[in-house]
Parts: sequence; structure tokens; C-alpha cells
Amino acid sequence: MKKFTFRVDVVSDSSVDISSVRKILADSVDGIGNYTAATATGTEDLTDQGLKVFAKRVLGISLATPKVKKAKPVAETVEA
Repeated sequence: MKKFTFRVDVVSDSSVDISSVRKILADSVDGIGNYTAATATGTEDLTDQGLKVFAKRVLGISLATPKVKKAKPVAETVEA
């Protein structure tokens, strides 16, 4: 017998009904194995930096604001 564990992260500005998500997950795997369980392990408040780190590490996308390149100084030459 093997146990398969899946991690699901949901990031939202608004409240998430955890029991509804657990039911959807449990229903989606019903009948695949002999036993199934969907549990919630907790919540975490993300700072702006925490969200950027999560997006980069887990989703592979960057939410960082692009850096503005500094303009190179222009050398002026005066012809006589």
C-alpha cells in the first residue's frame, strides 16, 4: 500500500471557506484509493515580500517591480 500526499496552496485577498475546499478535494479523489482524507494544515499571513517569494519559488513567476535602468551620461563634443 502506498500513501500519496499532495500540497495545495491557495493565496487570496479574501476569506476562503476551508471546509468547502476540503470537501471538493476529498470528492475529487473519492474512489481512486481505498482511503482518502483532505486536511487543512493552517494559514499564514503573507507580507508583500512573502508573497513575492512564494510566487517566485512555488509558481516560478516574478511579482517584483522591474528596476529602472539609469541613463548613461552623454559626452558632449564641441567642434570649432
